[in-house]
Amino acid sequence: MQTSFGRAAAIVVPESNNGKVGKVAATYAPIEQSCPRNCPFLGNGCYAAAGNTALHNRRIEEASENATALEVAKAEAIGIDRLPGDLPLRLHVSGDARTNAAARELGDAAARYILRGGQEVWSYTHSFRDVDRASWGPVSILASTENLEDAKAAMDRGYAAALVVKEHPADGRAYEVDGVKVIPCVEQTRGVNCVDCGLCFRDDKLLAQRAVIAFAAHGAMTKRVKEVLG
Repeated sequence: MQTSFGRAAAIVVPESNNGKVGKVAATYAPIEQSCPRNCPFLGNGCYAAAGNTALHNRRIEEASENATALEVAKAEAIGIDRLPGDLPLRLHVSGDARTNAAARELGDAAARYILRGGQEVWSYTHSFRDVDRASWGPVSILASTENLEDAKAAMDRGYAAALVVKEHPADGRAYEVDGVKVIPCVEQTRGVNCVDCGLCFRDDKLLAQRAVIAFAAHGAMTKRVKEVLG
């Protein structure tokens, strides 16, 4: 369903089921109005700009012209509050929250969602440089990074981290680099979906272990992503 607040629109899906993620609820926010301008993939390899996700994103971007990041977050929060709370929630299949106020709005909605059904809420953000970890509240939020230095910087700011890599080791096993444990995404290496894996649902444990989840470039934007990674 599409929800709105002021000039903004978002999409919430009560139930989505695919082989990669599993059975979850999901939200979509418009990329142009919610993502940080310094994301290296903005207009340059973003996975949400391809396939069916791009169709959803185009629709809500057109409906959100001139909307602020906070208005987008409020539209998304309205949708979250309409969900039953009976499934894990994947926040931001597309989009992000580029201000503390927007992240707090979503963190509060996530807290209400968790209270209703006891389910996990998780997401990834390129806004870790400008948005405080505390603003996300109970969301298991992983900073999206493209190199180990940024992953460390994110951890120093209280975030667990996800790391985009060109490819995984052939054996798919975790490895250590400069004191950081790198865990290849098990969906990509072993076909275990997000719900059954659950590592990204516990950002507190990942941070405590100085472990990052690595995602190899994939899909329609693989070539461009690898070019960004250098």
